[in-house]
Amino acid sequence: MRIPRQASPRRKRAAKGRPAPGAWEALEAIAGDVSGGASEVARALLAWGESWSAGAPGTAREATVGLERLARRQAALAPVLRIANDMLVEFDRFDAHDEAALRAAVGKIGGRWRARLDEAQATLRLHLRRALGSAPAIYTYSASSTVQGAIEDHFAGGAWFRVVVSESRPGCEGTRLAAALAARGIPVALGTDAWLWGAIEEEGLLVLGADTLLPTGWVNKRGSRALALRARERGVAVVCAADTGKFLPPALAALPRSYERDPVEILADPPPSLAIANPYFEEVAWEALDVLVTERGPTRPRDLRSGDIPVARTLRDAKIQ
Repeated sequence: MRIPRQASPRRKRAAKGRPAPGAWEALEAIAGDVSGGASEVARALLAWGESWSAGAPGTAREATVGLERLARRQAALAPVLRIANDMLVEFDRFDAHDEAALRAAVGKIGGRWRARLDEAQATLRLHLRRALGSAPAIYTYSASSTVQGAIEDHFAGGAWFRVVVSESRPGCEGTRLAAALAARGIPVALGTDAWLWGAIEEEGLLVLGADTLLPTGWVNKRGSRALALRARERGVAVVCAADTGKFLPPALAALPRSYERDPVEILADPPPSLAIANPYFEEVAWEALDVLVTERGPTRPRDLRSGDIPVARTLRDAKIQ
């Protein structure tokens, strides 16, 4: 997650006289976030919902269009899709002209989801820390806030181990994770993404986060499947850590999802004959996993199944792409 630079006093004074961004602009910024993980982007959406509920600028129409667009662009991040869908379902229930009722409904949804995520996050970190046990090495990929928190807690509690992580291109969030862990005194080895595949040895755990949990597997950054298969070959257990808010019920899981991101991250202004692929995410089958850790503790994937939920009309009609 990018850390914003501190604004200068002059910039602060200039911003004071500038109107706050409307619903469209605020939701567009969240929709365009490619550096935050599922939890971070979900919390940004919750912050917008709480702000809009309290009277921030933006009409109900702007909010509807912004939420639909955000759901399409961030459909690979399950909690973001679920929160946006819950808000849009309320827009289906109320008259679009009853803006006060819509704002109140969005605020209630935001409050419920924030309470759920806060409670799940604290418990999940505790369960994941227990799963780390006495492993001498923790291999990880990309940057999960849950994995980072559990590693920091484990080290602060007296455990001794090393972390092996790769840079995680093109966003290089793995590099930022390595720097954050090393700043706490944790021994860290950082290398390229190709290097990590060969660095997995016979002792330790491969610990990955997840952006989405599906009936058939989990979604994480591209390259996770190859690392999981390599770990199994080397006798290294594969652990996935995610709260159950990342599970997509059948109706939402059935909506199309795009795992591609902007090709300009790979190469700006390519010649016309050059096709660029920039897939951020991929699905990894449950068969490649040893342990799924949720806020419930070690969890069988089949126990994630839950009743279906209503899907907002605008998402059914638009068909997320």
